[in-house]
Amino acid sequence: MDKQQFATLAIGIKSAYPASKILEDNASMDFWYAMLKDMPYEIAENAVMEHICTSIYPPNIAEIRKLCVERCQRPVLSFDEAWGVVQRAMSTYGWYHPQEAFETMDELTLSVVKNLGWSRLCQSENPTADRANFREAYEAKAKAAQNSYQLPKFVAHNKALLQEQYVPAIETKEVQKIEQNEPVHDVRDSLTEEQLAERAKMIEETKRRILGG
Repeated sequence: MDKQQFATLAIGIKSAYPASKILEDNASMDFWYAMLKDMPYEIAENAVMEHICTSIYPPNIAEIRKLCVERCQRPVLSFDEAWGVVQRAMSTYGWYHPQEAFETMDELTLSVVKNLGWSRLCQSENPTADRANFREAYEAKAKAAQNSYQLPKFVAHNKALLQEQYVPAIETKEVQKIEQNEPVHDVRDSLTEEQLAERAKMIEETKRRILGG
């Protein structure tokens, strides 16, 4: 949306919450516009109208973006819905037909299933533990995905650049080789022929005693 369209939304918000000091100066207007301008006007307008109709408190940027995302992004499945998809896929296709099973899943559910291992899930004898493991992994990914959807593109882009700049890289350490200063010698190299023959004789006698001969 352009700046004039945002100004129209701002007038609506301020008139709906006259007692608040929301968007009271140009700096606030400019900042809010920077954080919302990537949204199509009709989506932002409808989101603001919903908030005004359902909340006695003025909105913040996060609330408006969340409502906008609900209108232009496919909703993230709840854990129970995603686990139900996985169970139906296991029942219908089993571990023999993973590709057919994967086609029934959304991207988020599929990523968790692949991390846990499709074959292992299908052949597991502990569905309670599998459900708990799936829930932990899925809810973490779902929260991250929802947060990512709400970010303006420039914020997400700058976040990635900052992580690349400030997050320490994983150091790779070389495994040190054990140095061998002296060569290993076979003890038999220092024995005479007579000593070798005597040694062989003793070994044979020991074998006979062990075997009861």
